[in-house]
Formats: sequence, C-alpha cells, structure tokens
Amino acid sequence: MEIRILGSVEVGDEGDSIILRGKTASLLGMLALNSPRPVDKQRLHDVIWDGQGRLNVVEGKVRVVRSKLGLGANEVIVTHGSAYQLQADTDVKRFQDLTRLADGRRAAGELDSAASTYAQALELWRGEPLPELTDDQVRGEIEALEHQRRATQLSRLRILMELGSHSEALGIADQLRAQDPYWEEVLRIKVQALYQAQGGHAASSLMRQFSEEMAEQGLDPSPEWHALAGRVLNHELAVVPTITPVPRQKQHVPASETRPETGAPLDNLPPATYARFVMRSQVWERLEEAVGQGLPVISLIGIGGTGKSTVAREFALRHLEDGARFKGTVWVSDRERPGTTTLGGVLDTIALTADYSGLLGLEPAEKKHEVRRLLRRSPVLLVVDNHETIEDPELDEWLVNVPEPSKVLITSITHARSLGPHTFQVEMSGMTTEEADDFYTQCLNRMGMRDLLTQRKELDALRRVSEGNPRLIEWGLGQVKRRGRSLEEVTEEISSAPTGDRSGDIVLRELFRESWTALGEPARHVLGALACFPYGVEREALRQVSGCGDRLGDALAELTDFCFVSRQVQDDSAQPQYIAYPLAANRMAHVRTTYMADIRKRWLKYFVALTQAVGFCPDDVSRLERLDAPGLRQNLEFALMWATDHQYWREVIDIAKGARYYYYVRGLWAGQLDIHLLRADAARSIGDTAEEFDALVYHLNIAAKQENQAQAQFVLTRIEEILARRPDSVDPRGLGEYRHALALHLLSQHRFVEAERQWRANLADPDTLGPANYSANLRWLAICLARSGTRNDEACALFEEARAHARVHAYRRAELLIDLQLAELRLSMDDSQEATLAILRDLGERTLQIAHIADQRYQADHTWLLGQAHHRLENHAVAGQLLAQAGELYRKLGLVERAAVARALEVTCANPLRRQA
Repeated sequence: MEIRILGSVEVGDEGDSIILRGKTASLLGMLALNSPRPVDKQRLHDVIWDGQGRLNVVEGKVRVVRSKLGLGANEVIVTHGSAYQLQADTDVKRFQDLTRLADGRRAAGELDSAASTYAQALELWRGEPLPELTDDQVRGEIEALEHQRRATQLSRLRILMELGSHSEALGIADQLRAQDPYWEEVLRIKVQALYQAQGGHAASSLMRQFSEEMAEQGLDPSPEWHALAGRVLNHELAVVPTITPVPRQKQHVPASETRPETGAPLDNLPPATYARFVMRSQVWERLEEAVGQGLPVISLIGIGGTGKSTVAREFALRHLEDGARFKGTVWVSDRERPGTTTLGGVLDTIALTADYSGLLGLEPAEKKHEVRRLLRRSPVLLVVDNHETIEDPELDEWLVNVPEPSKVLITSITHARSLGPHTFQVEMSGMTTEEADDFYTQCLNRMGMRDLLTQRKELDALRRVSEGNPRLIEWGLGQVKRRGRSLEEVTEEISSAPTGDRSGDIVLRELFRESWTALGEPARHVLGALACFPYGVEREALRQVSGCGDRLGDALAELTDFCFVSRQVQDDSAQPQYIAYPLAANRMAHVRTTYMADIRKRWLKYFVALTQAVGFCPDDVSRLERLDAPGLRQNLEFALMWATDHQYWREVIDIAKGARYYYYVRGLWAGQLDIHLLRADAARSIGDTAEEFDALVYHLNIAAKQENQAQAQFVLTRIEEILARRPDSVDPRGLGEYRHALALHLLSQHRFVEAERQWRANLADPDTLGPANYSANLRWLAICLARSGTRNDEACALFEEARAHARVHAYRRAELLIDLQLAELRLSMDDSQEATLAILRDLGERTLQIAHIADQRYQADHTWLLGQAHHRLENHAVAGQLLAQAGELYRKLGLVERAAVARALEVTCANPLRRQA
C-alpha cells in the first residue's frame, strides 16, 4: 500500500487507487507528510478541525479511514499513546529516494540513467500537495517539498544539456517557465539550449526579449545573466554535439546464469525494391548534417517518384550497419493504407520492434511514457514514410518531442506546418546525370534491354524531360519494352504533358488509362490479388489467391515493367516479395467484377487455412514461425478488418481463432487490433453464443494474467450477460475455462479464497477439463495458495502433483514453469545459504531449456529468481545486473508492477546503506 499526497490524496495498492476527499484526505495527508514521525492527536485536531469541537473527533475519523481502507485496528495507522504514526510507503518518500538515486548516478557519471531517474521522480507529482491545509508549519513543510521538486527539475535540465539533448531541454524549460515566467536559472539553460539547437541569433533574440520583460517589471537580471548575454553576443559558447550515451560496463556473470544477448540492432525495415542503391550524394550529405543537429525531426521533402522512401530506407540501414549512430530503426508507413496511421499505432510499432510487446496493453499515457523512456535510453531512428497523408494531429505533437539521442525522419511531398520549427528540412529533387546513368544500367539490366545503354543522347533527353524523376524514367522504359515505343516517342509524350503534371502524376494517369487497357487477363488477376496484400506477399501465396497458376511469372513481369508492382528482397536467403504501388492497389480495391469477388474468397480461405495450420501448438512452437514472415501479420490483420467491414463473420471467427495462440505466445496481448474481441463480435453477429463466450473467456484469461483490471472487468461484464441470457449455450468445458479465467482475475486482485473456490470446482471434474486444462488449473491453484502467504506446504504438494501430471503427459513447458514457481516458493520458505545455493544450482541447470523455448515470461521469471538468490548470497554486483535484466524483461511484457519490484531490489543491491537496513 502506498499513500500519495503529491496531488490529490490517493491510496494505491497493486495498481488500484482510491481517491480520498475532505477531512479523510487531510488526516491521511498529514500523517503521510510527517511519516515516519508520529503526529500528536492535538496537532491533528488543531490543523484539520481548527481546534473546534471535541478532541475525540480525531479518533472517530481514524476509525473511518481504517474502515474505508479495510485496515485492522493497528495496521498501517499505528497508535502510539496520544499520537498516530503512518507505517506505509508514500510517494514523498519515493520521490526523495529516486532523487537521491539520480544524484548518485550523476556523480558516478551515469548521466543517461540519472536523467531517466530524475524524470521518474518528477512524474510522481500530480498537482499541489494538501492545498486545503493552511497551517503555517504545514505550508512550510510543503514549500520545502516544492523546493526539492524545483531542485530536481533543474538537475534534470542540466543533465540533459550535458547529454546534448538540447531539443528536449528546450521543451522542458518551456514547461517550467509556464509555471514561473521569471525563473531565471531555467531561462539561462533555455538560452544555452537554443544556442546549441538553433544558433546565436535565436538565443540573443530570446535574451533581449527577457531583458525587456524584466525591465518592465522593475527587476534586475543577475550578474550570471549579464555574463551569459556577453558570451552569446560574442559567440563564445562552444557548440556541443549530441552525445550518444555509452552503456555502463556490466559485471561479469557466469554464462550458465545469463540469457545470451546478441546486441544486434533491431529494425523492421521493409525489403529493398532495388538490387543496388543509387547514391544521391547531395541529399545524403544534407541528411548527415541533419542528424548532427539538435532538432528532433528531419523532413525529407520531394515530389512523388523522386525516391524519398528508397533514400530514407538506405540511410536508416547504413546507420544501423555502421553502429555509430543508432541502435535501432523503426519504420512506419502511411503509404499502404493512407490516413490510417495514428499515434497509438506508431507507439505499438516502436514497442513491437524493440521487443517490448507487453507495452501494447498499457493505458495511453503510460504507454507514451514507457516508449519515451525507450527512445531516451537507446538511440533509435523513427522513419515515418508518406507523412503527408497522416491525419492524426496528436502524432505530430508527439514527434516534435521525441527525446534525444533518438531522431525522427519523415518523407513527404509537402512541408509539414504542424511540425513547425522543430524540423530540419532536406529538399530532394531529381537525379543528376551521373546518378541517372547508374539507375539506367540497373533498370535496363533487369528489363533485358541492355542494348539501349548505347543510346546515351536519347536516355539523357529522357532524364531531362522527366526532371530526373526515377519513377517517371522507369515508366518510360516500361513503355519501350511492353508497347514497342521508341525512347524519342516516350520523351515527346512526357514533354507535351502540362508542366504541373511532370511531377510524376503522368505516370499514374497513364497507368490507369493506356497501360491498364494493355494488361492481359492474368496480370489483372495478379494485381487484384496483390491489392489484398498491402504489405507485400510471396509468390506461392500470390499463386493461390490470384488463381493464375503457371502464368504467374509472366504476369508479374508485365506488371513490374508497367510500374504497377515492385519486387522486394530482404536478403539472399529469403523469398522475394511483391507489392503493388498504392494507387494501383487502391484502384483494384474498388473493382467490382466476378473475378475480383473470387479473388477475395480465395484470399480469406488462404488465411483461414494458414492460421488453422498454426493453431494451438504448445508442443511444436516452431509452427508459429509461419506467421513471422515480413508483413504477414499486418496482412492478416488487414484481412480481418476487411472481412469485418464486409460481414464475412465466419471467416473472422476462423482466422482469429487460428491465430490466437500465436498472438498469445508472441506477447501481442493488446494493441490497435484485438483479435479476440473481433472474434467475439463476429460470433455475436451470427448468433453463435458459444463461440462468443469462448472468445471473451480467452480475452479475460489474457487480461487477468497481465493484471489489466479495466479490460478484465469490461470482458467479465459481457460474459456475465451471456450467462444470464443464454446459460444453456455454454457447455461444461466452456464453463470450466470461464472459471479458470475468473480465478486468474480474482487472484490478480488478491482475492485468494474466491480464486481457490473456482479452481477447486474445476479440479473436481478432471474429465470435463481435459488433461491440458487440468494441468493449468492445478498449477495455478498452487500459485494461489503460495501467494496467500500462509499455505506454503500445501502449495508445495500441489506443485509436485502438477509436475508429475505434466511429466506423464509430456507437457515440457508446463513442467519447466512449475520448476520456476517451486524455486520461488522455496526461496520464500528457507533463507539459509545451503538452500539458496541448491536453488541456484537448479536454476542454472534450466538455463538452456528456458533459452530454447524463447518465451520472455519464462526468461523474466528465471532471471528474477537468479537475481534474488544472488542477492541473498550477498553477490550484490551479480544480483544487480540480473535484477536489471529481469526488470527490463517484465517491462517488455507490460508487467510494470513486477518490473518495479525488481527495480527496487536492484536499487538495494547498489546502495550499501539500504543493504544494511
């Protein structure tokens, strides 16, 4: 339980919070403000009741508070004679502890970690503490807290400047000045940040403005202000480049006790559409310059077809390969489905690419905080392709506040006003003669027209009239190959187009006019199938959905030559993928023909078969890899949304049901698309109550395990409505699975007795449950008894029974999980050195098995237990590293409370005074 007074008075416990008001809040606030010092009853009466009325009103209010919080007679609020003492954690204490921890990390040179810790401390402040209390002494104590807060804000600002995070420092300085416009120390830091990010002119303009405001108020700036003004005007401030934080050196941990870390950069870059990149030297130099600036956003601007996406992809890739600037790249594109990109989707994509899938289930504000934390800690290049079609203003507001050392690179055909002065603009025009020569060689080799390379004069004329636009040049060459036209004829057609159309629009107009009429029937069918896969597709799937059979190769070649389709290659070992240009795909999406209707039926049938082939596969998780192909999950979700919009309810049910175990194991528990709720809604639409019930129960199971109380309660309401309305529609096995999910929810709320009752009811009928569900119920009942804190021996016996059952049925994953849970229980029951060493040996023996199953939850629990064991053996350096890894894994899974517990123990390992306490 934690008492929070840095804002409204709240009581928090296991993720839930109760807001208190009136004198109840004042009483608890006074005790928290003074904690751990006792507060005399008379003092409480004087401050809260102004000394009016009888003294025993204080005792009555204490009883009310205890009753409201479900406390015992002397629990949390402890009576000491005529005084009361609060014995609970407070946000004040947590704020002070985090501030001290950040101070220590700063002194040790761990600047990035210190900045993150200062930010955590400041986020505890939700408003003014205890505004209703006017006593002078109380106000003095609150003012002292406010002074600590201001000191922490300044410390954070100064560290950001040391890190070279000038843009972030500017944003925070503006927020602080909104609270106190004449806070000179903050303004001095803002001036220095502005000097670094935008130059001396911007900084001196701000200084003049502030000096004038001070004079109007009759205030004199400090000597430090005047000294800074002189240095700015004389350009004596050194320009400090952005500094990429250097990771802390880790203590050595025996290999048998650590999870292997590859250190490989993370990215979700799309496959290349080119065999060899044509370097665009001028643009590249400007991009390199932009990366070194302090602005958060780089805008790559050019007309359609100039190759912005290609340059952005190659730039991101090379900065990853060099290893000098970014540790990860996240690619987000609005090209495939224009207008659908949102801030929520971008945050989810960052989380998934960084392998933090658990963040998908967090509330929006908490998700934004956690993603910012990721971007601040490790340099990431976020590429937002086709920015001009994005319609979410909240996304742009977030982009301009992306923290250093990370950066945003957008591609757009227009200047984005919404990004304001926070962007470094890089203009991109057509290719030079040398660049076009390279491009011609590549295209003509691919198209089998190498003999045209001898027509240098005609090729150069095509480059000039197309203004070096690669897409327009490629279209022209396709006309030569497919329609037998000469280079002169193509050049003449382009030159005769209206000037405003030479931007590349002529390509699209011709594609949908003359080129479309020239397409053969197989090519049209293939293009129709490609429209169903906006994120790219391999040949075999395309063959099945298009129905073209052996004619597929010729159809793809024709579409590629006409610029309808591009061929993407991830690496030498991967199958190539094909993707339709968006406007071509959009045209097909609106075609209403018999063959297009047949294509869509085959398309949905393809995904039904694919997901059912994966299905529930705990004993062969390699089947899940079938859905890991690049772009396949996005295509699957696109199919689900299309089927939902067009009321193909049975296909929605079958696809979602077949993919649910994949989503579960991969940690895709929440996000922009919830396949379990889609399935439930589809089932309701066709009156299939049993299917709806099953989908909702599965969703409740996941929400309960993630301790997401809001989602669990939402789904539980729908389930209870079904049970009240159609109890006969649910078979006994479905009821058993519901009781299991309900018990998980009750357990997450620490309602141990009620949870036990549900599991006991299930275990009384093992035949109905089936062996797999019986094993899970038995294991979770053991966990419930262990967490109750008073029935460890019973829990051990149940764990042993569950392990024996798992061995009989060859449930290897379940057996391994039981081993981990038994180890945790044994650690809590016996703290002797001998027992701890034995547990450590057992855990070490399971390291390879846990690495083999590649389940992050298993890895997190395993690492957490190793950290606890080493901490108990006083191997604090090793324990600290393991606990940091465990906390990070829990955070990836979205288990924030567990991450906080691991973090707290890690802090203890690093703090000798806390270890002694």
